[in-house]
Amino acid sequence: MTLHFAKPFYSLAAFAGLLLSVSSAGAQSTVPAGKELEGTWKVEVTQRDCSTGDPLGPPFQSLLTFASGGTMTETTDNPMFFPAERSPGHGVWSFKGGSRYTAATTAFVTLNGVLAKTQKITQTIEMGDDPNRFTTVKATVQFFDPNGKLLVTGCATATGVRFR
Repeated sequence: MTLHFAKPFYSLAAFAGLLLSVSSAGAQSTVPAGKELEGTWKVEVTQRDCSTGDPLGPPFQSLLTFASGGTMTETTDNPMFFPAERSPGHGVWSFKGGSRYTAATTAFVTLNGVLAKTQKITQTIEMGDDPNRFTTVKATVQFFDPNGKLLVTGCATATGVRFR
């Protein structure tokens, strides 16, 4: 017994695969060469007064990992948090054109094992001439209570170096 629909099905599947690979290649080509954000970055963060831009204490370190497809994770050694008090942040990032990206993450902050608040960080990232460095032009840090009510907003800047 011969299945006559099998050959057109395989042709359709091959055609669909070709369309997907062409559309993926087109989407990737919108990011200028040398301006790719994907990978892991060691980042130095400086908390700032939102009104004046003055630093609020010494900088601290964070690790940001930007995955293919637009997801990301981050972790920090911000001395504001005791060990095991703040979860890693999980979020999304996207290319905005030129050499600019946006990213947003959310992390849980617990007290004695109970959710006390969440921390949301949104940032605009600018890639410079060096493909292994970036600058966060503006970061907004917001803390929310467990019900989603905004508690406080802060600002920060950062510089990132590609992890190798």
